[in-house]
Amino acid sequence: MSRRILITGGAGFIGVHLARCLAESGYAVCLVDNLARGVVDRDLENLLAKSEVTLSVVDMLDQNKVLALGSDFHAIFHLAAIVGVTHVIERPYEVLVENTRMLENAIMLAKQQESLSRLLFSSTSEVYAGTLKHFKLDVPTPEDSTLAVKELGEPRTSYMLSKIFGEALCQAAGIPFTIF
Repeated sequence: MSRRILITGGAGFIGVHLARCLAESGYAVCLVDNLARGVVDRDLENLLAKSEVTLSVVDMLDQNKVLALGSDFHAIFHLAAIVGVTHVIERPYEVLVENTRMLENAIMLAKQQESLSRLLFSSTSEVYAGTLKHFKLDVPTPEDSTLAVKELGEPRTSYMLSKIFGEALCQAAGIPFTIF
């Protein structure tokens, strides 16, 4: 039996291409997505034609449905998030709260796994945006760089903060994790 990998936000661009690579490497891949983007493109259709790839339509905000996904995943890639400049600017509160809740549910799912090797959390270069406003940063940016927060009233700050808080949640969760 091949190892199972779960990808939240799996119907998105990165999720589909990551899943394709993992399936071609011999993994069984379970995509989880609420399909809020409303797009099932050709790449996703082709991917779902593979027997080793499945799609579960689940809202990552629904804790009961998330936890019902199972306990036999080797790794969980958490890509699900409210993204896009329009959403971030028009819905900063929802971005901050819902991105955090989705990750909390992913962490709870990770904790119930029988043999989890790793939770992989998709962060963003936006975590350094506040620092860049005030200081020079090397590229590539060392992960131990000091973070500065931009003006809290700026709508785009909500996305950055949801990812910074997400990184802190991963570190405090007591599970093996990688932030990328």
